[in-house]
Amino acid sequence: MSNINLLDWRQELIARQKKTFINYLIFSAILGALVCAAAYFTFEGLKDAQTSKNQFLTTEIKKVEEQIREIEKLKQYRQSLIDRMNAIDTLQQNRNIAVHLFSDLPNLTATGLYLNNMNFKDRVVGIKGLAESNPRVSSMLRNIENSKWLGQGAIGQTKAEVKDGKKIVPTLPDGLYDFDMSFRVLNSADANNADAKNGGK
Repeated sequence: MSNINLLDWRQELIARQKKTFINYLIFSAILGALVCAAAYFTFEGLKDAQTSKNQFLTTEIKKVEEQIREIEKLKQYRQSLIDRMNAIDTLQQNRNIAVHLFSDLPNLTATGLYLNNMNFKDRVVGIKGLAESNPRVSSMLRNIENSKWLGQGAIGQTKAEVKDGKKIVPTLPDGLYDFDMSFRVLNSADANNADAKNGGK
């Protein structure tokens, strides 16, 4: 039997396997590099897109904040106008109330009362004057309570003093004595209505 030399064939096989392995390694390295590059550019693209979105949102937020500031300024201006209108309305009402008071006082004042001072503040009317007797003052108080737009009347004082254990109201030389009272304006709208009715008569 003749001898067959297989050494060259085995070496050639090993050489081919090494070459194939190296080719696989090179291919894998190239593929890995391509995957890494694709991932990098993808992430960079997403990052740039997100940065653009963030910049857009920041710009829009600034615009909205500026609009909110403008709205607040408008609200303040509106409130300022409302306050001015309310102040003007209050002044107008107070002026009307004064007119109605001077118009109605002759009817409210009982016979035997003589008014010499009147003040008006915060819808409270204060009156000072002279009276012939205490029932005259009480009669005016009842007239005020029966009014549609006045009420909460109260007598402040009648300059009474005590002598010999008795309460005495000192009189002036003409037989009158000082008194003061106060009452509130309850509803100026009723005053306006009453004034309209009186004007229509």
